[in-house]
Amino acid sequence: MRAISFLSLLGAAIALPTTESSRAAPTNSTVPDINAIKAVSQDQFTSYQTGGLERQSIKSDGAKSKRAWTCSTSPILTWGDSDTGGKGVTITNADTDWRGFYIYHNNCDTVPWKYIWVGANQTQFVSFPDGFEGRIQRGVDQYMLNGQAQWLGSWYEVSWDGNGVGWSDVSLIRGCDGGVLTWSLDNSGAWKGFTQWILDGAPTGAYDMKNDAQWVIKATEALDGSINTIPRDWDLRQVGSDYVYVDDSHGSPVIASSNGRFGTYWPAGRA
Repeated sequence: MRAISFLSLLGAAIALPTTESSRAAPTNSTVPDINAIKAVSQDQFTSYQTGGLERQSIKSDGAKSKRAWTCSTSPILTWGDSDTGGKGVTITNADTDWRGFYIYHNNCDTVPWKYIWVGANQTQFVSFPDGFEGRIQRGVDQYMLNGQAQWLGSWYEVSWDGNGVGWSDVSLIRGCDGGVLTWSLDNSGAWKGFTQWILDGAPTGAYDMKNDAQWVIKATEALDGSINTIPRDWDLRQVGSDYVYVDDSHGSPVIASSNGRFGTYWPAGRA
């Protein structure tokens, strides 16, 4: 199942921006030392069940606050933003080819606010405005820019509070299409997420199909809040609730960054 389908390769080829922007990507940042990041024990920093993170609820009875944010009607393409030391997220693509990453504000699900393509084994920085709350997902333009919500997959959730403190987590509640690792860039050593491959070998009932016909781990919670126990229990065994949200009832997978800056690392997945 790990083999990439012809459809996904074709979709990626179609999706890779070639004419939308003539601006070259900024100089690639240093690829992080993932082993050193993960070597820090979870008891060496503070973890939160939610903390100051503003998370999206897509349950039928969930809150739909957007902090007066106007949903985008056209996404912003960036090849990497200038890093002047302000709030933001670095994105490292640890896959073997260019990959796309799509940034959505909470409850603005049909059109990304911004998106970026990052070359293999490269790192780029994305800046964020004050008060942003939302997520980053992997994907391809063919589906992520088609005007329809694309919830299925791993979510990197991030928001900033009124004091400029950043909050983030990795959530598998809406599914898992591959690993994501995140860490604070404030020298606290805080990190969450995972890098191991968990998309093969799951039991019957754990899978759902993305639009490009690739099989991924399905959502652990239905829109009515009920738990899909088969994928939830798989995520618990393979990753654990100390590292990711497997549902809304387990663990403390949220970290903070006092300077509002995070790193993220995206190994191969099924976009």
